[in-house]
Amino acid sequence: MKLSRLILIETSSPGNLGAALRIAANFDVSTVALVRPRVALEDPIINQWACGAGRHVDVEVFEDLNEAAADSRTLVATASGRGRPDQPLITPGEVIATIAQRDPGTTALVFGSESRGMSKDDLDRCDLAVRIPTNPDFPVLNLTQSIAILLSHCAIEPSPSDDNRPAPAPHNTIEELMAHLHTTLADIGYLDPVNPDRILRKIRRVFGRAGLTENEAAIFRGICRQIEWARQNPREIGDGSQGGRFNKVSGTEKN
Repeated sequence: MKLSRLILIETSSPGNLGAALRIAANFDVSTVALVRPRVALEDPIINQWACGAGRHVDVEVFEDLNEAAADSRTLVATASGRGRPDQPLITPGEVIATIAQRDPGTTALVFGSESRGMSKDDLDRCDLAVRIPTNPDFPVLNLTQSIAILLSHCAIEPSPSDDNRPAPAPHNTIEELMAHLHTTLADIGYLDPVNPDRILRKIRRVFGRAGLTENEAAIFRGICRQIEWARQNPREIGDGSQGGRFNKVSGTEKN
């Protein structure tokens, strides 16, 4: 099962970056996207650790995760779970089964920096979060260890599945939907103005676990537009006139 890319956020060790490129080449991952790398790509240590992997892997540099993930449809974050008790985490086996039901070719694994891991903001933008089980008395893995473990799981072909579910929506489609939801829900007073992300984060997790399709995302955006229309036309709603997306007499959709 071949994945489309690795996304490494704020990698700071040239040795780790070189080793990550080597592992990507080992498992036929063609692209490694770097988000705000903290190393100079000309550092010779990168090539020493890559062992020629640069001939097999394309390296791209981006300023933020959304840009790096624009062509992806499923983002899988790696997280320890420490300090985030409300973060739903799944095992490598569970994430591989989920990826197999979607489109592995549009799935990206996302790894945070060596010292801080992934920020809450970046973690929120991922569809799934996986935790590699380790000894609780000594749980910390090196960046390249985590990459190798997860890619080796992906290399083991899952059992055939009869599930023909449609592919998830592109990452930028979900980002546009979340921005629309943020605006609409804030406008009707559903979000806490001090901490709007608390609810939005939970909604995003539901979408991520479900693998929301483009058609489903369009439905949610249609709901947002209908809410906006209803707020702008309160008298039409209150007097029973035929407004909105559906004709209230016939029940048929208006063009």
